[in-house]
Amino acid sequence: MKKIKGSSWLLLLILIYLMAGCGNTPSVNESEPPNAVGFVEKKEILFIKGSYQWHQAIADAPSPDNLVKNAAIYVVKPNAELTLTFKGEEPKEIWGGLWENQNYTPLLKEKNMIRLPSKPGIYVLTVGGKWSGDDRGSYAAAVEVKE
Repeated sequence: MKKIKGSSWLLLLILIYLMAGCGNTPSVNESEPPNAVGFVEKKEILFIKGSYQWHQAIADAPSPDNLVKNAAIYVVKPNAELTLTFKGEEPKEIWGGLWENQNYTPLLKEKNMIRLPSKPGIYVLTVGGKWSGDDRGSYAAAVEVKE
């Protein structure tokens, strides 16, 4: 059996270290932003991914009202607190608002919590995140505010 010289061992260890490290790189190799999930009083709200810019790729989606046209409508209480999370790397910044008549109206936001409307009705909720660089994504869900 051949004996391996010291420099060969070092090279082998560096190679193993580099190969192990490549598998743990967070979302650099992902082709689109992570999925968004909201929680209102332990009820899960699944958001539909809309337009995004991610690692120099751009995807254009229909407007939020068209994204949720045939989607589930989640019933929430007035002034409910929506906590937003992502299935992957968390963004550095989030936003949320209502999409009405092709216009965006921002909702009150505190950290990763968004305050939902107080007035009963069905709303198109649009949320989004901004990651490092120019990476960003938008998402939509339909909610019904009900007493």
